[in-house]
Amino acid sequence: MKLNIVQDDQKELIIEFDSSIDRGIPELIKSKLLYDKSVSFAGVVKEHPERGNTRLIIKSSKNAKSLVLKAVEELEDEFKELSSGIK
Repeated sequence: MKLNIVQDDQKELIIEFDSSIDRGIPELIKSKLLYDKSVSFAGVVKEHPERGNTRLIIKSSKNAKSLVLKAVEELEDEFKELSSGIK
C-alpha cells in the first residue's frame, strides 16, 4: 500500500493514498477517528472520482499521527475478531 504524508504537523496530518487504494480504507480510518473527542476534523477527499489520489485529513488537539495509528490498530483488532467469528 503506497502512502504519502503530505503534511505532518503535531495536530494536523494529511495522508495521501495511492490511486490504486480503494477509498473505503481511509473512510474506515476516518470513521474510527471521529469517535475520539480530541479530533476536531476528519475527512476524506478525492479531487476527481475517476482519477487522482484520495487524501485523509485529520485535525486534533492531540498528536494526529498517534491517533491515526491507534485507529488503525483498533480496526485491525475488529477485523481479527470478525475473521475468527466467521471461521
